[in-house]
Amino acid sequence: MAQLADDCFAFGDPLMKTETALQALRDRLSVVVGSKTVPLRAAAGRILAEDIVPDCAVPPHDNAAVDGFAVFHDDLQVAGETALPVAGRITAGHPLGRAARRGAAYRIFTGAPMPNGADTVLMQEDCRLDGDTVIIPAGIKRGANRRFAGEDIEAGSTILSQGRKLRPQDVGLAAAVGRRELPVYDRLRVALFSTGD
Repeated sequence: MAQLADDCFAFGDPLMKTETALQALRDRLSVVVGSKTVPLRAAAGRILAEDIVPDCAVPPHDNAAVDGFAVFHDDLQVAGETALPVAGRITAGHPLGRAARRGAAYRIFTGAPMPNGADTVLMQEDCRLDGDTVIIPAGIKRGANRRFAGEDIEAGSTILSQGRKLRPQDVGLAAAVGRRELPVYDRLRVALFSTGD
């Protein structure tokens, strides 16, 4: 079948692939839109203008995942209950302030920093108090109910990449690493016009 010069839909060469066409556009275009910093409450739905790389870890220190008692796992009896004196109290934001000692338990609350050396936390519901002594049942695994520093986010890792459309959970992630503002691209302006009648 002959191709006529005025047949605009006739095309003899292979068609260009979509990704090839998009790459050709990327190679020839440059971003001309500006950017600015906005508070977190205004960041959802915006396009992030640079990578977010926190300089702090989340959590920032080893901490308790539950309310309970921090102990040295090696101090616990394998076959039966263990009775340990309660030698201190640790709350979130208030570390023990001294070295933990073997043969003692420390009352600890969720998010509180682990005392140095203690490696396991027992839930308060699993223990019972007898005056200043806590009675601990057998069977807890070493490291139970303990979160490590950087377990959620490592310092220096990219948590949000440039070009990402920010969702509410992304804004929450930025808040978790201490960001109060985020760099975002200016919103695009679009003009529509119609030709013809």
